[in-house]
Amino acid sequence: MGSNDTYNIIKKDGNSEIVVTKSKFIGFLGTASSVEEAEEIVTRIRKKYNDARHNCYAYIIMDGDNIIKKASDDGEPSGTAGRPMLSVMEGAELVNAVCVVTRYFGGVLLGTGGLVRAYTEAAARAFDDADVSPIRRGRYVRITLDYPDESALRRYLENEGFDITDSSYSEKVSLTVLGPEDKAEPLSKRAVDMTGGKASCEMLETVYY
Repeated sequence: MGSNDTYNIIKKDGNSEIVVTKSKFIGFLGTASSVEEAEEIVTRIRKKYNDARHNCYAYIIMDGDNIIKKASDDGEPSGTAGRPMLSVMEGAELVNAVCVVTRYFGGVLLGTGGLVRAYTEAAARAFDDADVSPIRRGRYVRITLDYPDESALRRYLENEGFDITDSSYSEKVSLTVLGPEDKAEPLSKRAVDMTGGKASCEMLETVYY
């Protein structure tokens, strides 16, 4: 995965349109939760603009602890389209996102430098038009404790930014909580300390949320 504790995701699609020396570039940036979904979006846009010369794309997908990246120049000179678009996305620390830039050729060759600038600008403007939200690395923790200790623990969880995602009540109270990964171990220690050693904590899976 890398060392990042936070990434960004697309909450609302972004669009752009620029004209560079008679060529029209139409940019799209949206969300995709899987490689299959990203490829479906590319296919949909290709069908929408099936009379265009090029439909170049890039995507970044989070798959568990792996980041999958792909870029396509779709017939443009190698490295002049997909890679610059991918660089825009990487610079914005996007995941689960797909960018497609459609080019209607205007009859004038732009050269490699001109193409890189055009595709970069189309992707960047689509990003500026999108709504973006951060996600961070978190961890689920299951805490089991006695009934009299629940209220104090709930106050601590709220102050530390943990959300209770599940709860059960039998002989003891069991709370499953989600919060920042770097606060999971301190939470475990605090729960044990504040209950005089009676609480037990189980570290569960890590996620981005």
